[in-house]
Amino acid sequence: MCEIIEKQIERYETLLREMWTASAKYLGTFSVNLLVERVVWEVSLEYREIELLQYDQNGISCAGIAVSLKKNPDLPVDDMFVKFINRYLEILARLLGHGKTEKIAKRLNEEFGRFPFDFKGGE
Repeated sequence: MCEIIEKQIERYETLLREMWTASAKYLGTFSVNLLVERVVWEVSLEYREIELLQYDQNGISCAGIAVSLKKNPDLPVDDMFVKFINRYLEILARLLGHGKTEKIAKRLNEEFGRFPFDFKGGE
């Protein structure tokens, strides 16, 4: 697998872990697990590889997706993860409210740079 793709997956994994940690502070790990499960199900309708995302009470890992990329290097990784993150933030906004979710999104953007999130803030 190309080193650029490996770095890209590592960056998304770090981002997802930050989202997980920030969300768990408000919702608890059990609820975050359910939230991730819901978003994985929704995104898998378009990107089956998202089902390889590993998550449990200890956090989240993209190792399965990274292995899958060796077989399918043409997978639109950015599209898949952006869709996942956007959907996650939309649901999170409904659960926590717009203000807390905006804080999480802002922190993620500060730490990881601008991502093309289309966060609707719970509309």
